[in-house]
Amino acid sequence: MTFNQEDKIISEFLESIGPWRDFVVIGGGFALFIYKLYLSDPKLKNPPVGTRDIDSLISRKIPEISKKNIQSYLQEAGFMHVFKDLDDPATEAYVKDIAGAEVEIEFLTDDSVRNNKEKNVVIAGVVAQPLSYLTLSLQTTLKFQTYSKITGNVVTPGAWIFHKGLTFTKRKSSLKILKDLYGIWYVASQLGEFSDHALDEFNVLAKQHPKWFKTFQKNLKNWFDDASPSDWSKLEAQDPSGRLRRLNFEQIIKKITK
Repeated sequence: MTFNQEDKIISEFLESIGPWRDFVVIGGGFALFIYKLYLSDPKLKNPPVGTRDIDSLISRKIPEISKKNIQSYLQEAGFMHVFKDLDDPATEAYVKDIAGAEVEIEFLTDDSVRNNKEKNVVIAGVVAQPLSYLTLSLQTTLKFQTYSKITGNVVTPGAWIFHKGLTFTKRKSSLKILKDLYGIWYVASQLGEFSDHALDEFNVLAKQHPKWFKTFQKNLKNWFDDASPSDWSKLEAQDPSGRLRRLNFEQIIKKITK
């Protein structure tokens, strides 16, 4: 994907959900493109690895700001509604070809409820999957504006790093684990002053959430202890620019886990 393509994807998605975009926070891999495109120095040359999934974070309770819910807006914008399992309510996605790429939208929410923490929940007409530690990502956000002047919300980079370090061990796919680790390295080191601010923010969040930080440290230490030479090679291969090397990855991780 090209940067022009990614800008079109982000802009069209935000336009498609109408007024609900004020209550949706973009996380996951597309957050890296938002950081690179709109929030960091445009002269920096190392783009993030492409993704076609937009993880859309949404709080469990949001105001009813429109008679049309989010699902109606997406379907009117041409997104196809897809069911991904047999849960009740079923996990779902919304799929559309945008600028030559098949884009998939999924909605996620926090699991901060007493009962049925893992049960999908319907919010504003869409099914959201509960995810651990997501509360912080919903609370710490940045506004951004696309090149076509559409505004949206994205998870702050410090919270993005924190969440990935807390949850990558829950991934069922080894490739997704590697992509999460690559993302931590990318946000923490490849965006110039924006990365510096991300590390400062992360340090503040780590002090505010010491129990979570201990889990973060443990998760990364365990991966380091268990990683084979093949694992390191596969991690380095996540970065097409060739900048990700074991030594600089270890340096970044030591900086954020000290």
